[in-house]
Amino acid sequence: MKKVNLFLLALLVATLFSCKPDKPVNPNAYNLGSGVFVLNEGNFQFSNASLSFYDPQADTVANDLFYKVNSAPLGDVAQSLAIADGKLYIVVNNSNYIYKVDANSMVCDTTKPFKLGDFYSPREMHVVAPNKAYVSDLIGTGLWIVNPQDMSHSGSVEMGKSTEKMVQVGNELYVSNWSNYYVPGMEKNSVQVVDINNDVKVAEIQVGKEPNCMAVDKNNHVWVLCEGATWEADGENPTLWEIDPMLKSATLRYEFDGTAMILKANASGDGLYLFIDNEVRRFDIAASTLSETFRIAAPEGGMFYNMAVNPQNGELYVTDAKNYLMDGTVYRYSEDGVLLSSFEAGVIPSAMLFK
Repeated sequence: MKKVNLFLLALLVATLFSCKPDKPVNPNAYNLGSGVFVLNEGNFQFSNASLSFYDPQADTVANDLFYKVNSAPLGDVAQSLAIADGKLYIVVNNSNYIYKVDANSMVCDTTKPFKLGDFYSPREMHVVAPNKAYVSDLIGTGLWIVNPQDMSHSGSVEMGKSTEKMVQVGNELYVSNWSNYYVPGMEKNSVQVVDINNDVKVAEIQVGKEPNCMAVDKNNHVWVLCEGATWEADGENPTLWEIDPMLKSATLRYEFDGTAMILKANASGDGLYLFIDNEVRRFDIAASTLSETFRIAAPEGGMFYNMAVNPQNGELYVTDAKNYLMDGTVYRYSEDGVLLSSFEAGVIPSAMLFK
């Protein structure tokens, strides 16, 4: 029995680490136009992550794209997406690698480097040039520098803390220090700044506990949502901070009761969307207040999990993870919160990226 189990395990690992189709794939099987990619995380250690694509004009969705084209699963816990030069980069967290596929056909070009591994626990990828990108890591204490063209590691930036979300303002990269689960003793209440020209940390800005999501407004100020570590004995209420890039200082703008998570700027950059107690709320930047009239409540039995804003028309996409086991749903709303459409995706739909 042990020999059989080992054989099955080896077969599973070989399948997970292959991007080569079992038979030739027609590159024109998919010709994706404008729409949104939806990355479905899947369950931890189940290797059931998947990729969906929604076309809002046709109101159609294609699910499980990566597997259908490449005859291989994405892997264990798909975390985030990035796109550059017609290539889509898929960060798979627990499998510790990044896939590179054609953003139109979803084909892995197996004659070129299509997968980069040797991370500790990759989270987000931020491309700054054709041959340079940063990758944050939940377990390591710095940022990876990678070359997207040849899918290689090209360096690192030592931060002293684990890294999570990233946003760019000019030639500076703002990096949130969200979790100390794998880095005991780390203070998880700061945002660090990296000079992308020299690959060095140039500032560390103190904010609230557990800074996770960040957004950039129309004035190029960085907004940081801190979840507060409410589950800890010395936790605090979630808070929203504004960072002035010129001063490298943060100002507390709002303190929330209950839970607050996920932060996105609207298309015009004068407002923010965030989840508060399983509702989508809107924050007015100029007034530093929450709108009392804008509320999108999760459907009964639903669990809002992530969201994204279409930069072209301001439409808001919100994912519903439901019970975290069944396929989730993505809801599409107007800027004013009117439901326009919805579609079924995969298990735990999360990160989204517009094409």
